[in-house]
Amino acid sequence: MGKLQTLLEKYEKNRVIRGLIQLVPLGIGGAIDVALTITLEKIREERAAAFFAELDKGNVIVDESLLKSEDFLHKFFTTTNYALNSRRREKIRMFARLLKSSLTENDLADIDEYEDFLKILDDLSHRELSALKILDEYSSTPRKEEQNDFQWTHQFWAEFEQRLEKELNIPANQVSDFMNRIVRTGCYETFTGYWDYEGGKGKLTPTYQRFKKFIEDSN
Repeated sequence: MGKLQTLLEKYEKNRVIRGLIQLVPLGIGGAIDVALTITLEKIREERAAAFFAELDKGNVIVDESLLKSEDFLHKFFTTTNYALNSRRREKIRMFARLLKSSLTENDLADIDEYEDFLKILDDLSHRELSALKILDEYSSTPRKEEQNDFQWTHQFWAEFEQRLEKELNIPANQVSDFMNRIVRTGCYETFTGYWDYEGGKGKLTPTYQRFKKFIEDSN
């Protein structure tokens, strides 16, 4: 109970966060080996700590009335379930930011859309999220009036591939396959219908642009 108690004491003055912490099943039941049980509990407690630290950041007020809201509690339980099963701390923080966004963004009030974004975030691996973020950095690349999407993207694609190889350890000859797999999430679409198309090249979708504003760190 030590780590959990420490976590509760950290938010002693925040009754809502304390209440939410106690709703999270941090214990690992059924494990035979005591050492294994302690290790697994420690992992989940550290992940929970990262989640609640992010949830508590900024000016978002988690109102006590939310503890009586079925929609909020549903979002909270499903979100923490995904977060506690994520190894990467940054992705855990993204889950917390997504939950916070649903409290402040009126256009994310629809619970069905929230669940869609939740599943997208869970489905995307760390490298895939990083690749989308890197590609998004090129969105400010100047574009000539006569250029179509393919021609515009071609300007920076070679540099994009080099960055994926250097920063994410993805060989240049595997970038096309790697990017093609991200299409499944709806955050990326490949180009079709171009005679000089080399495969794998594409662009970010409106879904990604909408999704990223709910998960990115604004601080």
